[in-house]
Amino acid sequence: PEQWARVVTGPAMSEGARRRGFDNPLSTNQLVSWVGNAAATSAFYALCGALLLTPAGCSDTVVAIMVLVHLALVLGGFSCWMFLETHLPTQESWFGRLLPDSERWTRSRYCREHKDVVVGLDHFCSWLNTAIGRSNYIPFYLVALLGTLQYALHVAVLVFVLGTCRRDQLNLALTLLCSICALLGFLILLAYGALLSFHTFLCWHRMGTYDWIVQQRQAERGQVTHERVPSQA
Repeated sequence: PEQWARVVTGPAMSEGARRRGFDNPLSTNQLVSWVGNAAATSAFYALCGALLLTPAGCSDTVVAIMVLVHLALVLGGFSCWMFLETHLPTQESWFGRLLPDSERWTRSRYCREHKDVVVGLDHFCSWLNTAIGRSNYIPFYLVALLGTLQYALHVAVLVFVLGTCRRDQLNLALTLLCSICALLGFLILLAYGALLSFHTFLCWHRMGTYDWIVQQRQAERGQVTHERVPSQA
């Protein structure tokens, strides 16, 4: 669309503007997400490896299959995450070409952090430290979807292990570590699930995050005005 041409061929980004998610300064939320996901995933694979090597009375075949599916989800999510952190949201991508040329995806908005306009700007994500717009919304949604599936399986595998392994073969330390790792995975699952649910809701109603925020503010102002009128009468 001509909106892409206007953005891509426009003036260079202002000095000090963000370009990619990996650019400094990194946000606190960004670092927390890196540490949290890395810790939970590393602990999960370490525990699964220990369980597969320990004769704990579990079904090794079932655990191995679930771990392989989990690995596929991790690799898919990691690929989308790398795209989000390295792609310039002000530039076109083939992901953007998959979206319809509706007003939501062709309207250009100015992004304060990038000091430039972004086609189809949905919001600026502090967890990725980059703007989410037409060119990267699909991988953003896939990160939410694959992350939800990954941590749902993360919890399911550990609950399966705790519920089916023989108590006399599963030592206390391993049981405790599996429980902590499952709890950590569940907390991250809630975050991904909330993100996925919210953006699925937005897609269903064909609106963006900024549009939803504006709608909520207008509704709040209308409610305040409605409450003030009777009191002044």
